[in-house]
Amino acid sequence: MDTDSRTLAESVAELVRIPSVNPLHAGPRAEEHGPVGEGALAARLAERFDGCGADETVLDEVLPGRPNVYGRFPGRSGRLVVVDVHTDTVTVENMTDPPFDGRIESGSVWGRGALDTKATMGVLLALLEAWHRDGLRPDPTLLLVGSISEEVGGLLGATRFRPWAEQQGLLIDQLLVAEPTGFRPVHGLKGLVLVRVTALGTAAHSALPDSGVNAIEAMAPVIDAFVAENARLRALPAATELGTGTVSVTQISGGTGSNVIPDRCSISVGRRIVPGEDPDEVLERMAAVARAACPIPCEITSLLPTTPDGRAGSPAFYQRPDSAFVQFLARAAGTEPAVAPFGANVLRYSGLARELAVFGPGSIDHAHQATERVAVADLVRLAGILGSWLSPA
Repeated sequence: MDTDSRTLAESVAELVRIPSVNPLHAGPRAEEHGPVGEGALAARLAERFDGCGADETVLDEVLPGRPNVYGRFPGRSGRLVVVDVHTDTVTVENMTDPPFDGRIESGSVWGRGALDTKATMGVLLALLEAWHRDGLRPDPTLLLVGSISEEVGGLLGATRFRPWAEQQGLLIDQLLVAEPTGFRPVHGLKGLVLVRVTALGTAAHSALPDSGVNAIEAMAPVIDAFVAENARLRALPAATELGTGTVSVTQISGGTGSNVIPDRCSISVGRRIVPGEDPDEVLERMAAVARAACPIPCEITSLLPTTPDGRAGSPAFYQRPDSAFVQFLARAAGTEPAVAPFGANVLRYSGLARELAVFGPGSIDHAHQATERVAVADLVRLAGILGSWLSPA
């Protein structure tokens, strides 16, 4: 391994060794390594931003002990670009490897977050440190964002960063959201509306079922109705490469005992939305489907925090693949533009920048697994792409 690749790997490994498990994914194994959450990582990033020549570093507390962190690196031109890297990781309870050792072995950096998404943050910091040492500056001014709560919890860091950027009056030319995309610039993601439907029955002894109202039985036709709604959506013509909307029933709960007629039954239902669909209208449609199918009273509750503009869920992100930024990343990486099925912070950023893309090393298929790693060769490749984009001099 040459010196440059070692520097990149060590930069990423240092971040992996700082646990930043999302508190909603906490567990005994994560807690063995100190307080869960992104606070310790945000504090270290602020230190490294200052050491890399940031002229402004901001710790913006989103939730107690869970700040976003922003670092501004002045450029040689009037352009402003942003790189958003989420600082939280998923659970480590299922890991078969030491979760935070950050070892460099077999050509990879290992540990939770190495791929998703500390790789991009670590590479950028290594580049910025080298440029600062050599008296170089990027061509555009760079705002580097470490955002909390992307993995679970409703994209809270991105939800906070957007109004912060707007209050600062920032005019962002290009915004890159770091995710493992296999170096393909992603220009479209489906949005999401997530609801809980609760059927309200009447409890009774199971020996006298007719004296109660069985909420679980009442939920059966509601599930069937959402299955039919998914089939209806899938039969519609697709307007973009993202395809059509989909509906999935993902959780069910109900009942208090084997000898009690259940008075409540709840399901969680996710609706992936495509460009042109409004989250509020989608929510109304889901509520109408549930109420029409449920033979007893039911409640419908949105499970996502509202967006900065007050909507019930995340609208889809989409821009044309011939966007200059998307095309630059594709050429630099030797790949093709793509759309993707997963969610990301970019769902909160449509319209915030002139051009947006989701981009990074490694495959999303390898994230959230019992082991996690990023290839050092991919870190070197990423450094070349980012260096070409930021053009230090």
